[in-house]
Amino acid sequence: MNRFAPRLCCPLLFLCIWLVPPHLWGQNVPLNSWADRKAKAAIIDFVESVTDPTSEQFVAKADRIAVFDNDGTLWPENPLPFQLSFALDELKRLAPQNPEWKNNETLAAAINGDMDVIKADLQSGLNAILGATHAGMTTVEFRKRVTTWMKQAKHVRYQRRYADLAYQPMLEVLSYLQAKGFRTYIVSGGGIDFMRAWAEDVYGIPPEQVIGSQGGAVYRVNDGVAQIVKQWQLDFLDDKEGKPIGIYRQIGKRPILAFGNSDGDRQMLEWTTLGRSPGLGVIVHHTDAEREYAYDRQPKSSGKLDVALKEAAREGWVVVDMAKDWKTVFFDSEVNSKMSFDSIAGPTWILETIDGKDVVDQSVTTMIIGAGGKVAGNTGVNRYSGTAEINGSKISFGPLATTRRAGPPALMAQESIFLKAMSRVVSKKMSVDRILRMVDKSGEPVLRFFARKAGSAAE
Repeated sequence: MNRFAPRLCCPLLFLCIWLVPPHLWGQNVPLNSWADRKAKAAIIDFVESVTDPTSEQFVAKADRIAVFDNDGTLWPENPLPFQLSFALDELKRLAPQNPEWKNNETLAAAINGDMDVIKADLQSGLNAILGATHAGMTTVEFRKRVTTWMKQAKHVRYQRRYADLAYQPMLEVLSYLQAKGFRTYIVSGGGIDFMRAWAEDVYGIPPEQVIGSQGGAVYRVNDGVAQIVKQWQLDFLDDKEGKPIGIYRQIGKRPILAFGNSDGDRQMLEWTTLGRSPGLGVIVHHTDAEREYAYDRQPKSSGKLDVALKEAAREGWVVVDMAKDWKTVFFDSEVNSKMSFDSIAGPTWILETIDGKDVVDQSVTTMIIGAGGKVAGNTGVNRYSGTAEINGSKISFGPLATTRRAGPPALMAQESIFLKAMSRVVSKKMSVDRILRMVDKSGEPVLRFFARKAGSAAE
């Protein structure tokens, strides 16, 4: 049994959550895409207990570690795991450059979309596909291929970019935990290099907090440039028993909170909860065929859930019924346009980068978005003001008026670049760690801000 028995939230807590006014959505109210049921109550009760210094369950900030499976837990895994979709798209893209692939039955079938041949010997098929698309290039080149695909490819059912299919309720969990001092990690059977290419943009989880399966790699120096080159052999499989081992090797501490969705996550849930307190395991049960997919013991893709589901009640693991516990599955920009505005309005945003380059040392460029889309801030030399038009993820800035003070040449140059960059912005995205990213019409990053906490001073 899990030694931490989550208490159900009292009726007063349910009432408080229910009465939260819409203008506070997306700010400090936890899990507002979750229905007011036992699963939500158990998660909140656990987190509040381990972060309350007066609680017997209190856990020091350094030990607040939460781990998350990826496929099927943070985003879908149907009709195929997204990394396999990437590999198949890459195979088709690269086929003209590799005519010899037509002579390989497995690769030829994959290029022609004949998945029956692949499924007939799945492991051999995967090895051939991944070997052709995940090896023989530098890690820099592989990352570039993945990020390009993530910007362009769309899910066959939803016709949305894969990066836009993170589960909204789970993004709220990540945000809630990070606000409570948790370090959040991905622990997935997917490839570590594949996930590290986009995890920070999608989930706000930096590359060093991604644990995954690892292939071979070799170091070389080519024309005076140091490189890591990917090889195709599986060095470490981060699945089942491999997950606790991966956690132990990379983190060196046991987590106190774990989220998964399949039998492949069972050992990670055990490592989090068995023989220790406090610890909580959570299983996302796919029960919603209308909005997502419904499966457990007989999945059409990955994600078989059988043994872990049977053990959940005995071990005290929380089972999330997707159909009943999640009010929404994916972020809806139209429904959430007000929440989107409120999530960025109010705080002082501090500029970190322009076009991917760090701002000048010791300079502080700020932005505040107020009521009616009014914008004001400081370039580091001059004050500026204007308006912004915000609709869901879209944002554009009107002409900005500035004062006309002179400053050091480096800061004046940066001011000019910043103001021009503001005019190129067409959309925004705020990650769960309160990093605000603004991009241009090509999807390229333009500006990156972080939110200054109330009462703090910029350095």
